[in-house]
Amino acid sequence: MVVPEPRFYLKNPKSTEPTLISLQAKFNGERVFMSTGDKVNPSEWDFIKQRAIVSKKNPGNSDINMWLDKIAADFKALFRNLLIDGVVPTEEVLTKALREKLNRNVSVTEPKEKPTLLKFIPQYIEECRVLKSANTVKSYVSTYKHMEDYFKMTGGAADFDSITIEWRNGFIKYLQTLGVGRNTEGKHIKNVKVFMNEATERGLNTNLMFRSKSFSKPHEDTTKIFLTMGEIEKLAKVDLGDDKLKNIVRDYFIISCLTSLRYSDFVNIRPEHIKENNIHMITRKTGEPVIIPISLLVRGILEKYNYNLPKAPCNQVFNRVLKDVGKIAELDEQITVTKTKGGVKQTIIYKKYQLLTAHTGRRSMISNCILEGIPTPSIMLISAHKSLKVFQGYVRLNQVQNAEALSQYNIFNK
Repeated sequence: MVVPEPRFYLKNPKSTEPTLISLQAKFNGERVFMSTGDKVNPSEWDFIKQRAIVSKKNPGNSDINMWLDKIAADFKALFRNLLIDGVVPTEEVLTKALREKLNRNVSVTEPKEKPTLLKFIPQYIEECRVLKSANTVKSYVSTYKHMEDYFKMTGGAADFDSITIEWRNGFIKYLQTLGVGRNTEGKHIKNVKVFMNEATERGLNTNLMFRSKSFSKPHEDTTKIFLTMGEIEKLAKVDLGDDKLKNIVRDYFIISCLTSLRYSDFVNIRPEHIKENNIHMITRKTGEPVIIPISLLVRGILEKYNYNLPKAPCNQVFNRVLKDVGKIAELDEQITVTKTKGGVKQTIIYKKYQLLTAHTGRRSMISNCILEGIPTPSIMLISAHKSLKVFQGYVRLNQVQNAEALSQYNIFNK
């Protein structure tokens, strides 16, 4: 049996006053809950490191951390000694031994009554507000609301055991009545699986139907465009007059097209990121460092703003203005898009500019690098992709473009 790593949680993480710190450890289907006897203000708590933040304003927090370190070390030592002595560790044995070891006002926190599924999910979402991105939390909230509405509509028991293959199928049909797309259906099923898996890990759920192959998330390939180098140059040359916002959006987008940087990164380029002929950044999404050569077009944009790029609009406004810029640049190629919405397959013809988003820039850089014959490992180093499978999802060459790229190799010239 592996010695578990004890974790520390705040009793009320949203409190504006000091709140109790509790220990929790899970092992072999059992859990130990114990108040450490210490309190800390949530504003002085590092939720990732699970320790109090020590600073000039709160130097006393170092004593709290020393106490938590001692509790964690004593817990693991006791657990290990029980194993050595051939004793099966249990919640009761460990709690009693730890209280005697610490000989301090440490009280056992009785495990609360197990929450139902619809009570657990909001609790989990609150925890995620600290550890996950705002978009992920927003997605979780959306799924929870749909689940709540579906349970109300069907009148079924809203608990963990209700999540069956039949429930999944019915939930998808319900989502289809709302007119959502196939991949949105998939996003909600994926989130349901996240909720169920987290509850299972915490010992709250024993129903494992959500891990069945039949509990898969719906998915369909989407039409995602990229701009050719000719189109990027056309966009760079188009006259946008004195419209400051359109010029800013166009310039940032071209930077993305020639660096593969995501929106969250290219809008945060600062003078200190420019070192000689390269951009040095730590990507915000993955924390991966990248070093990207600066092209002539990008250099021109940086010099235009004296290397202090202006403030960019939010992502939603950026995407809306980008479509307007694409329309002015006459990016009018017709693109046929087939997608499933509300369970019905639809085919719609768009003009290319209508499909432009900030992420098109990243996709354009990767696809154009492939067309140039740049080795995949080199491209992945500047795009910060670790997974080849994910990387390949960014390559958007059509049959003609692929054939033209292949024709440059000797085997097709003999």
